[in-house]
Amino acid sequence: MFIGHYAPGALGAATGRVKLWQAFVGAQLVDYGWSGLMLAGVEKARITPGFTEASALDLYHMPYTHSLGMAIIWAIVGAIIFGLIFKKQAKGGAIIFGLVVLSHWFMDLIVHVPDLPLWFGTDKYGYGLWNNRTVSFSLEVGLFVLAMLLYLRNTITIGKAGRIWPLILIGFMVFLQVFGNYGPPPKSMTEMGISAWFIYTVFAGLAYMVDRNRTHKKETT
Repeated sequence: MFIGHYAPGALGAATGRVKLWQAFVGAQLVDYGWSGLMLAGVEKARITPGFTEASALDLYHMPYTHSLGMAIIWAIVGAIIFGLIFKKQAKGGAIIFGLVVLSHWFMDLIVHVPDLPLWFGTDKYGYGLWNNRTVSFSLEVGLFVLAMLLYLRNTITIGKAGRIWPLILIGFMVFLQVFGNYGPPPKSMTEMGISAWFIYTVFAGLAYMVDRNRTHKKETT
């Protein structure tokens, strides 16, 4: 998935336990790691035009980030680090953050072809919804937008910018989903890895701007 990964993040932020930007980092923490390990040659992927309708990426070796067992470890470590850094949010926020990190594997399971192992050397799984670009695109955008609407329902604006930044965030992310599904594939895996880091960070930055201009309803009561 791409922006579909951020649906659990928006739901997590809707609880008020974590900030939206924190949840967005958690939603793609596994892929931050994947990009780094792929660029280092530890995990393997290749660009194969037409591999699926929605994605040209053949993700044929990524057990350190996209096996279920390692996803659980990423989630636990992520929750611990979150609790250490954000001590005031640690009680409930660390658990939410960890669950958002773990959601990455299950969201990928829906759309990936069988390339997600349970552990090193085990059979690989994936329901393959990327083989239908229209359906997978609609699912990703639908889940993300619905989750963001729930987040917005549970927060209130601090000023006029609190209405504008969510629109910028949602619009930009949907635009990149359109480009990712219907535009040309990346020229190389190096370009893919570097651009992924950049895009995930931009998303988190935009989410931070939303956080600055909105507050959870429970904080005003």
